[in-house]
Amino acid sequence: MTHGFQLTELTCDKLDRVKRDPRYKKITDKDIAYFKTILPHWRVLVQGEIPEEVHLEYANDWYNVYRANTPVILLPETTEHVSEILKYCNQESIAVVPQSGNTGASGGSIPVFDEIIISTRVLNRIRSFDELRGDLVCEAGCVLQELDNFLSQAGFQVPLDLPARHLCHIGGNISTNAGGIRQMRFGNLHGSVMGLEVVLPDGTILDNLTTMRKDNTGYHLKNLFIGSEGTLGFVTAVSIATQRIRPAVNVFLLAFCSFEDVVKAYTLARRELPETVAAFEVLDSDTIEVVRDQDFQIPKGSSFPINDTHPFYVVMETAGKDKDIEDLRADRFVKFLKEEGVTLDSGVARTQEEIERFWSWRNNVPKAIVQSAPSSIHFDVSLPLPELYNLVKACREWATAEGLIGPDILAVYGYGHVGDGNMHLTIPALRDDEALRVKIDDFVYGWTAQFKGSCSAEHGIGLMKSPYLAFTKSSTMIANMRKIKDVFDPKGIMNPYKVFPTKEQEEHGELVRRRAQAGC
Repeated sequence: MTHGFQLTELTCDKLDRVKRDPRYKKITDKDIAYFKTILPHWRVLVQGEIPEEVHLEYANDWYNVYRANTPVILLPETTEHVSEILKYCNQESIAVVPQSGNTGASGGSIPVFDEIIISTRVLNRIRSFDELRGDLVCEAGCVLQELDNFLSQAGFQVPLDLPARHLCHIGGNISTNAGGIRQMRFGNLHGSVMGLEVVLPDGTILDNLTTMRKDNTGYHLKNLFIGSEGTLGFVTAVSIATQRIRPAVNVFLLAFCSFEDVVKAYTLARRELPETVAAFEVLDSDTIEVVRDQDFQIPKGSSFPINDTHPFYVVMETAGKDKDIEDLRADRFVKFLKEEGVTLDSGVARTQEEIERFWSWRNNVPKAIVQSAPSSIHFDVSLPLPELYNLVKACREWATAEGLIGPDILAVYGYGHVGDGNMHLTIPALRDDEALRVKIDDFVYGWTAQFKGSCSAEHGIGLMKSPYLAFTKSSTMIANMRKIKDVFDPKGIMNPYKVFPTKEQEEHGELVRRRAQAGC
């Protein structure tokens, strides 16, 4: 993403906690020449032979936190290409990083040292679509929004929606088990993915592109790859159960005086609108202000749709079949919340133009925060619902007491998916400082562990959160995860340095986790 600030330094230079594994071969001219026998030469992007801005599209992350010195980027056109590449890399002990749209938020898609990148960018064909049942088979490089555009012609949609829909690839969504803003209606991807085509590290193609909704034949291997962040294999294609579009959409903008009232409104929405509520997103007044400051609302320069003097806001979406019925339900629900003394103000968007306007105040929050400072420290923790916003308050109080706001960080922003207990805490930093990042990480993940939350709700672990995995997972769990990794990738070439903590980090995390469980 272009944000006008200085590029972050190379990850290998600023991260002392990670050392290059000497098992991995350094790329030679001979290796590059071999890759050009597999792929057309224009699909082999060699550092120094391509413009720097092209290299940075793959080697720098969206949040300007991680940057790689990767020597070559490969753009396979077929699953067979991926198979040949991985077979060679496995034989030669060349470390690889699978990459999709490079919109990840945990450093999972960026090399740490000199690993090569294998991108899904041109693996972007739709292989089949069953208009009777809505079964879609497509390749991993298909852009989420483009899939939605294709499906909408037949009255279907992808069971996933993200602010980065115009950039992210379905393969990356699968590999992080993305949740998104409509998880309340569609659930996590585990429930929608019917099958996967995966290339294993040794080049073996695991073809499990079934479109059977019910298939109880043995282990569900596909589930191992969903959320594995490219550490077990390379997802090349997916079969996914899509959903019928519900055309009667209403988007609510609701104002509250407290987060407790937000929780009340959520409970009432689930009770009063159980079949139609699709999204329930909370924003605080600071996040509204940052979108306005960056002029990222739609249309640009427009005012907030309702009174903007309240502490909390919710963007809620319902979707049904009959417009008249849904409009009546929306009016009744807004009136009900007001009569119950839950809301302070409200508005309902019914036209496409109004809906886009309302959603812009939520969808453009991450982009606005990233644009506001040179670096960004971000979290996607999950917590018990009553504790969700307490994390934001605790972090602001702690940052103020530590004297961080002003000299070190610009602000602490909190927004998130109330419907699935996922809070996004995003902190724009005034300098790219790894020690500052670690200090804030220690506080946030330590606080989260106290309330038995998860350090990652939907963005994966990647490089960013690997030291904190043991705050959430026991040593027994991590040990068995390592066993699975060793079975599929005994040479460890797939996305190294990601997900797993060091033994020291694991031991520290176990202590933190056990302290949080004391007295239970």
